[in-house]
Amino acid sequence: MPVFRQLTLCFLAAAASHTSLAQAAAPENCSDTLTAPLSADISDLPAYYQHWHWVPNSHLSDAARCGLTPGCQGRFIEPTRDWEGAGSKPLSAPLNVAADTIESIGAKATMTGDVQLRKGDLSLDAGYAQYDRSNNTVLLRDNVILRQPGILLRGQFAQIDTNRGLGELQQAEILSFQTGARGTAERIARPDYSRFEMEGASYTQCTPDNETWSLHADSIVLDYDSGRGVARGTSIRVYDVPVFYSPYLNFPVDDRRATGFLFPSIGLANNSLDISTPIYLNLAPNYDAIIAPRYIEKRGEALETELRYLNPYSEWAVSSSYLPNDQSENIDRWLLDVKEQGFINDHWNTEVDYTKVSDVDYFTDLGLANLAVKRSTHLNQQGAVNYNSDNWTGRLEVQRYQTIAAVEDPYQKLPQLRLDYQSPAKNFQLEPSIEFEYTQFDHRDKLRDGGSKITGERLYATAGASFPMRWRWGFVEPALKSRTVNYQLEDAQLAGIDANPSASSALFSVDSGLYFERELKISDQDWTQTLEPRLFYRYSEYEDQSDQPDFDSAALTFTYQQLFRDTRFTGHDRLDDANQIAIGVSSRFINNAAGREVLTASIGQLHYFDDGRVQLPGDEVRKSSNSDYAAQFRLLPDDNRWFSVDLLYDARQGVLNQSNLGYHQRSDNGALFNIGYTFRREGNEFGGLENNIKQGDASISLPLNSQWKLFAKTQYDFEDNRPVENLIGAEYQNCCWLSRVVYQRALEPDDNSGSNTSGTDNNSALLIEFQLKGLGGLGTAVTSVLKESIFGYLSDE
Repeated sequence: MPVFRQLTLCFLAAAASHTSLAQAAAPENCSDTLTAPLSADISDLPAYYQHWHWVPNSHLSDAARCGLTPGCQGRFIEPTRDWEGAGSKPLSAPLNVAADTIESIGAKATMTGDVQLRKGDLSLDAGYAQYDRSNNTVLLRDNVILRQPGILLRGQFAQIDTNRGLGELQQAEILSFQTGARGTAERIARPDYSRFEMEGASYTQCTPDNETWSLHADSIVLDYDSGRGVARGTSIRVYDVPVFYSPYLNFPVDDRRATGFLFPSIGLANNSLDISTPIYLNLAPNYDAIIAPRYIEKRGEALETELRYLNPYSEWAVSSSYLPNDQSENIDRWLLDVKEQGFINDHWNTEVDYTKVSDVDYFTDLGLANLAVKRSTHLNQQGAVNYNSDNWTGRLEVQRYQTIAAVEDPYQKLPQLRLDYQSPAKNFQLEPSIEFEYTQFDHRDKLRDGGSKITGERLYATAGASFPMRWRWGFVEPALKSRTVNYQLEDAQLAGIDANPSASSALFSVDSGLYFERELKISDQDWTQTLEPRLFYRYSEYEDQSDQPDFDSAALTFTYQQLFRDTRFTGHDRLDDANQIAIGVSSRFINNAAGREVLTASIGQLHYFDDGRVQLPGDEVRKSSNSDYAAQFRLLPDDNRWFSVDLLYDARQGVLNQSNLGYHQRSDNGALFNIGYTFRREGNEFGGLENNIKQGDASISLPLNSQWKLFAKTQYDFEDNRPVENLIGAEYQNCCWLSRVVYQRALEPDDNSGSNTSGTDNNSALLIEFQLKGLGGLGTAVTSVLKESIFGYLSDE
């Protein structure tokens, strides 16, 4: 955001002459924060603290410490407003006056010595005051103090309209108890409700115990009608050392966007300094842009842009980057990324997701913020139009990929058309369904160009119906459908294959289940336990499909849920054969008082009556009479913890073929802990892996106190005995500023291999994020990396 967005909050508060403000909003359980703010006498505090009504934690009650802004070691405590009529508006309230001496001549009253004027919620104190009854104005001098709800102003001279709160102060100080923003000015004038004029102004959001930075300006004019402010001769100082200067700044005084500088981003990757200095351009109410000159040590200067555009029917975001003549590679480097979400009406929408880079090493060399992106193998290039109604759904899309690793290119869909019909689900009524899909598959390595890949068209269609029968105690749902797939292949003669292979297969299934419940008493709490057996029989006709290509099909990962699906493949290149029954049982333990499903346990197995002859190219015919046991466990003792286990166990061999374990915990103090382990055995028929996978990962976000927090993540490959990714970082913040530092080191594919487990290199990055609270931040890369690396991470600034 422009650096002065928060500057105006300090002085905006002075405009709220009739608005009740409070200390920064606290959580619901902190509602008594201001009723008992102190736990000790504050007379021993430094005079500077008392001057700004700043009270450290050691003098605050537990209630007052509740809901403090992260990192703060105290709060501004507004003095009690205990005068008569303090809850009234000044315009309708009488004027009460007290002073050592009062002299009244005509329409004017002169007061000296300990002058106190109270008019509703407006409080004025001074050593001298002259009140003019003819126009309800008061002139004050000598230690003037003006108080209204949530606001404190001091000055040596003031002239105030007691009815409207307009006027001016000289040698002024201002404090917002709500935001903690405070500042000084040689002169603050408020000629009307929508305008402030300040001369010789300074502003900070730092607390008196830690004044790190401040903003200074020769003059500031704030116009709330236009939502604009103008500052001249502006500088930012850190420990009174100027670090930024601008002779003129035009900035917003509210949430309306405005052109201005954003704070830079800085990082260090592989001992190379990387600095970006973005500029925000508010071009129109419905589109804006960010232009970011970037300097990359050892490579040169780049320019990055981001354009956002909004119209009644769509949202667009176009990002680009261009590095002319990379000094390390002697080539031009560039990136283009286009995202779109369109909403034509209630039935039609569109989407675009297109990314392209100049070369396969772009993210490896230039992608500073996220090392995970560097391990990507393909960049999506997709556009689609979708249709949705009560019964029909349709999708027309084109999709291709840019491969940026040494792996096989996927097929391109140029285009694909899908159309599905599903009747409304009604009990004891026939539910017809239709699915149609046409796809034109292309490939960069196709036969006509001297390659080895078959290309062509595929038409897939199904038609069927089901008859659901559901009761409170169970259900039975028979279904019947016919499936067909047809191809029209290009250049089939070059490969010596049939140009028009086809296959058809009928599928019949019966899904059924029962629900049993019983009440339990556990630790004097009422629980409900369920027992849910389920049978799913499926029969699919066999037809030889060995002459058909494999454009986009793969074996589904086998899990407990896979037991009850009507196919074992993704894509439509194979109509799988089946004569099998799935037997499964689940049990749930439900805490009645909490309404929470605390424990779920499921186990099941497939029993085959025939061999599985339809397979993908290279896979053998399945000869087994049953599958592995598939088990799933979920434990959620409360909202902050969950534990999950997924297992595949081969009872014939007595071995565990697959396991996925995960544990997640979030504590009330913000601590976050995740741990997981994945194992998949090589050669397992449900995956066909060439090598075992044994990987574990753990991550943590640990607050040490209200100011310090540590981050860490490790992902380790136990099969190859090496780390996949390590991350360590720290955060420090107080009321005034915040800083995060993260070091990340991870594997990424090298130039000759797309594998993430072999032929890889290590890459590292040091990322820094720094924020002056109330002004803006230097870099957001750290927050992005932490959100992507640590599951459940949320920044709390």
